[in-house]
Amino acid sequence: MTLQMNYQEKYEQGIEQGNKQSALRMIEAGKLSPEEIALYSDLTLEQALELEKELQPL
Repeated sequence: MTLQMNYQEKYEQGIEQGNKQSALRMIEAGKLSPEEIALYSDLTLEQALELEKELQPL
């Protein structure tokens, strides 16, 4: 793996982490549907639903 490829991978991981953090804030606000959260945060519907599931109390 070249240094540039490593940088690109880290960059993409950072973007995905930021998208997840944004989705978590939207879920906590409770005003959007999972479909809207997925759309606005660039996550899949499955990822948005999984994050929502993680936030639910046991």
